[in-house]
Amino acid sequence: MRRSKPHREDAAPRKGTFAEIERLLRHARAIPLAAPVLLFLGFGLGKATTSRLTPPADAAAHLRNDVRHVPPIQIEALARTMSAIRRAGQETAAYVSLYREHVAPVELVLRRRGVPGDMARRMAWPLVEHATRQHLDPATVASVLLVESEGNPYATSPVGARGLMQVMPSWAGRWEGCGRNLYDINDNLCTGTSLLAWYLRNAGGDERRALLGYNGCVRGSNTPNCHVYPDRIARLRREIDREIQAARAKPLHVLAR
Repeated sequence: MRRSKPHREDAAPRKGTFAEIERLLRHARAIPLAAPVLLFLGFGLGKATTSRLTPPADAAAHLRNDVRHVPPIQIEALARTMSAIRRAGQETAAYVSLYREHVAPVELVLRRRGVPGDMARRMAWPLVEHATRQHLDPATVASVLLVESEGNPYATSPVGARGLMQVMPSWAGRWEGCGRNLYDINDNLCTGTSLLAWYLRNAGGDERRALLGYNGCVRGSNTPNCHVYPDRIARLRREIDREIQAARAKPLHVLAR
């Protein structure tokens, strides 16, 4: 009877090691769900995934024996899952880096200019994304947005322009991939940046003419003193540019406050 006990105790660690790997994988699957929290705490999912998937020091020896007692199809499924999680960790680490360098500074700029924190967070990523897609400087788009609506996605002008970038309803749905709801943050930024880029192309790259067109000031008669609109955008953009550069030098947890 005494000899049977070591046999059972040896078998238990082998079974437990495989179970431990599966447990670690279950933890790792939950990591993407916590990505927003990790972003604002300054952690990369790549590092978190690596630490979660680090087995006990003696696991390698036990695992070699484990595989004899586990169906091959289960081993193959586990290997595929581990590979997928590793790729997800790498992709999320890139996401964190992109957020840190490009999105968080814009979010900070918006908050400093009176946009509520949650709203600034919802606006910053699509602002940078759509600006970049249209080959526009995010600082320019942020300047237009702040001048036009002060960061209020539900703003409506006396002539009917809507949302963050004050887009007229006649432009809604003109560009593929942009939704029609101009009070929606993503739809408005998609349409507004597409419209600004369209004016810029039509003006042959002349930003002043493009901004006058965007503002409806082609003849200088639609709004009072509209001819100074490009100057207002240029002044604000210079300020925002400086703030973005300064923000990039700060730790992520400071930006996320």
